[in-house]
Amino acid sequence: MQVSFIIPTYNRRELLRHTLPTIFKQDFPNHEYEVVVVVDGSTDGTSAMLRNLQPRCGFQVLEQSNQGPAAARNNGLAAAQGQVVLFLDDDILCEPQVLGEHLLGHSGSEPAVVHGPIYAAPESHQTLPAEIRADWFKAFYGRLSATGGLNLPQDVHVVSNSSMPRSLLLDCGGFDVSMPFPREDSELGLRLWKRGIPFRYRSKAVVREIYSKSSRYFVRNEAPAMGRAEVILCRKHPDFRPHSDLSPLGSGPSWRRFLRQLAVRSPASPHLLLSPPRWIAERLGRIPPIRRLAIRLLWLQYRIVLLRSALREAGSWKALQADLGARLPVLMYHHVGQPQPGVPRSLTVSQEQFEGQIRWLARRGYVGICPADWLAWCREGKPLPPRPVLLTFDDGYADLLKHAVPVLKRYGFGAAVFVVSGQIGGTNIWDGAQPVPFGRLLAADEIRELAALGIEIGAHSHSHPDLRALSEEELGEEVAGSARDLGVICNRQILSFAYPYGHHDGRVRDRVRATYDLAYTTEEGMNTLLTDHQGLRRTMVQPSDRLIDFACRVWWGWNPLHWVRQRVSRGPG
Repeated sequence: MQVSFIIPTYNRRELLRHTLPTIFKQDFPNHEYEVVVVVDGSTDGTSAMLRNLQPRCGFQVLEQSNQGPAAARNNGLAAAQGQVVLFLDDDILCEPQVLGEHLLGHSGSEPAVVHGPIYAAPESHQTLPAEIRADWFKAFYGRLSATGGLNLPQDVHVVSNSSMPRSLLLDCGGFDVSMPFPREDSELGLRLWKRGIPFRYRSKAVVREIYSKSSRYFVRNEAPAMGRAEVILCRKHPDFRPHSDLSPLGSGPSWRRFLRQLAVRSPASPHLLLSPPRWIAERLGRIPPIRRLAIRLLWLQYRIVLLRSALREAGSWKALQADLGARLPVLMYHHVGQPQPGVPRSLTVSQEQFEGQIRWLARRGYVGICPADWLAWCREGKPLPPRPVLLTFDDGYADLLKHAVPVLKRYGFGAAVFVVSGQIGGTNIWDGAQPVPFGRLLAADEIRELAALGIEIGAHSHSHPDLRALSEEELGEEVAGSARDLGVICNRQILSFAYPYGHHDGRVRDRVRATYDLAYTTEEGMNTLLTDHQGLRRTMVQPSDRLIDFACRVWWGWNPLHWVRQRVSRGPG
C-alpha cells in the first residue's frame, strides 16, 4: 500500500460525514491507499458512525482516551500500512487529485515533506474568525505559489495536507506528545528541517477547510492554547523565537511596551472590556468599515489573551522577558583617555568620564556583556543578565589597555574591541593627512592580552575604507581577510564585525553575513530578538555627554536631548 491518510478527530461526527467522502473518492486505485481515523476520546457517537462506513479504499478506526492530536497522530502512524503518510484534519474537504499530487512530490529518491495549500471552504460559517483565517490562507499560499515554497523556519507547518515517508517519521520519533496543540506540528517541522529534510510545495494538492468556530471560541480557546504552546515551543527550540508570535515582546516604542505590559499583568484581563464593542461591531458587520473595526477588536482580544496565557506558562513577567523580551543597548566608544594629537577630539572620552559612566551602569544593575553572549541568547536561549549592556570600542587604540580596561575589570564588565587588521601595531591613517602623528593602535601581543582578559575581539575591516565603494574582490579581502588575520592572532573564530564609518548596503551586508555572525552599524536604537544580526544598532557616547545624556543612550539607544538641543540651536525655520 502506498499511502495512509491519518485523521485525528474529537467530537466531530457530523462534520466527518461531510468531509470523509471527499477522501474516499480520490483519483487513485482504491487498493493503494487507506484512511486511518483516530477517535480521540469522542463522546458524540463518532466511533459508531465510523464503523458503519464501508468505503472502497482501506479503512481503519482507532479509539483512544482523550490525549490530544499529537498522541492521536502517533497512534495512527503506528497502525498505518502505507509507505507514505498524509495528515489531514477532520474539517478538511479534499479535491480528487490531492493524493496523486502528493505522490508526485515524493517521486525523488530522497525523503521529503510534501505539502499543499489549504483554502477556506464555502461551507465555513460566516464568522469573523473564519474571515480572518480565509484571508490568512489566501495571503500565505499566494506567497508560496509565487515564491515556490516555504520560507523556513518561520513557515514550518507539517500537519494538515502534509505528507512524508512513514519510515522518516518513525525514525525521528513522531510527534512530541508533550508539545500542546496547536504547535505540535511546528515542533515536528523544526526537527525535520534541522535534519536537512527538504520541504516541497505542490500548489495543485488543494484542500479546503470548513471553519465553524465562533469569535468567543477564538478568544477563549484558541488564543490561550496558542500562548501556552508558543512558550513551550520557544523553550524547546530557542532558534525559532524570532519567528514566534511572541517575538515582538521586547520591540516597539516605550508607550506600546508599557500598554502591553499593563494588559498582560493586570489582575483582570482588559480583553473583557473589548467584548461589548466588538459584539456590536460584529452585528453591524454588513457595513465594511465597521466589520474591519470588529476584526481589529477581535485581533486585539486574541493578542491580549495569548500574551496572558504565555505569561502563565512562563511563570512570571520577568521569566517571559528573559525568554523573549531582552533589550540590548550598545554603546560605541573610540578613544578613552587624554586627548592625543592625531586622534579626533570628537572621538575621545576622558578616563574620568568613562569611569563615571561605568559606575553609573553598575550601580543600576547593568552588566557588561560580550557579543558572544548576545548571540548565545538569540540562538540558544542562554540566559542574559536582567540588564545587559554592550560596550564597543572601534579602531583599537593602544591606550585602551591603560585607560579603559582597568575600569572594565574593576566593575566586572565585558566589552568588544573592533580592530583594523591591516594596521595592527600601526596608526589611524584613515583619519586623513595631519601635521601631527597619528594615534597608535594595538599590537598583536596587546590584542592577545585583551582577549585573555575577556575582552572580545572583533573585526573593523582590513584598512577602514568605505566598503560600498569597493569591487567584489576588494570587499572580500576587507571583510573575510580581516577575520582571517585576527583569527590567527587570537587563535579563535572572529564572530563580530563593525562597519567602517557605519557605511553599508545590501551587497556589503551579504558579504559580511557570509563571514560573521554579528555586525554593528552606527544607526541608533535598541537591539531586540527581531534586530537583524547584520544590522545591530549602536549609539555613540560623545565627549560632551553629561550623565543624563548617557542615561538616555542606555534607556532608549539614542539621546533625544541631543536632538532637542540641535533643534533649539537652529532656531525657528
